[in-house]
Amino acid sequence: MITLEFLPARFGDSIWIEYGDEDNINRILIDGGTGGTRHDIRKKINNLPEDQRMFELMVVTHIDKDHIAGVLGLLEDEEDLSFQVGDFWFNAFNHLPEEIDEDEAFSARQGERLSEAIRKHNIPWNTAFDGKAVVIDPDGLPRIELPGGMKLTLLSPTTEHLMKLRPKWESEVEAASMIPSGAIENEDENEDEDESFSATDIPDVDALAQTSFTEDTSVANGSSIAFLAEFEGTSILFCGDAFPSQILDALNTISPEVNMDLDLVKISHHGSSGSTSPELLDKLNCKKYIISTNGSTFKHPKSDTISRIIKSAGEHTHLIFNYKSDINKVWNSSSLKEQYGYTTTYPPNGEEGLKFSL
Repeated sequence: MITLEFLPARFGDSIWIEYGDEDNINRILIDGGTGGTRHDIRKKINNLPEDQRMFELMVVTHIDKDHIAGVLGLLEDEEDLSFQVGDFWFNAFNHLPEEIDEDEAFSARQGERLSEAIRKHNIPWNTAFDGKAVVIDPDGLPRIELPGGMKLTLLSPTTEHLMKLRPKWESEVEAASMIPSGAIENEDENEDEDESFSATDIPDVDALAQTSFTEDTSVANGSSIAFLAEFEGTSILFCGDAFPSQILDALNTISPEVNMDLDLVKISHHGSSGSTSPELLDKLNCKKYIISTNGSTFKHPKSDTISRIIKSAGEHTHLIFNYKSDINKVWNSSSLKEQYGYTTTYPPNGEEGLKFSL
């Protein structure tokens, strides 16, 4: 059995996974959401018996604030680590190959601080990749088996994606008078702030599903770690914020002739317009899709993405949300659900985050 908890990560991702049986539970944490999410992660760790505070794997998929900040805060808050980590997947500056120079600002400073925190606590780092970058091998997709039998197939990033990240990382940390991959002075992090956002009108699903698709080009998102997780016959696609073209290429490598049968897809980049292509959806035989976001800041998920999922997956599609927000509550419309034959799951009234088993 696999149990997944999509923590209340604000507009980000933080996924707590447990697999195995009651007598031998293994754990994975994917991303840490925004800064305040560290309190939710810490509470869950503290609720475990001391001899069970162990993660087989922690993953920070990429350096955007809504994925890195919660784990960064968790590690920086602790003088001595109160839990164990079997392996920590994170591509830092020293894992990035050199190439072209462009200019874009993002969260490299937090990436530097996370690197320092990993070193401080002496956490095993990218050991499944011999300490090198978590990256697709030109000769094939890396496949890693974790303790307890969870099998992960890496789908993203490629060396090219990491190559494009390096100059942007350098630009930001040097502008902040830091040295890439060097010691970083800690900086205060503001706690997450609530943000108001307005409801949307009832969407025209048919029209939105047919709108032109333009793929995301964010260099940080392109560097995102994404993988297929398989355990005892259950298959889950964890997309991080990776590009849909890369996910599709990798899935075509695994299954070139037929579509992929999946039990759940964690939609990339919180359901943004450029994160889930029609071609990728056409490759998937899946009825369950989860979107992690409270809708603040970027007003995700976008209606065109949800419309494409509904139309591609067909009847009995199940949309899962870890918040009920003014942005996503429109998909709970009885008329829409009846017309297109899909169902929805939201957290219970007044709650945030969602836990379920597969």
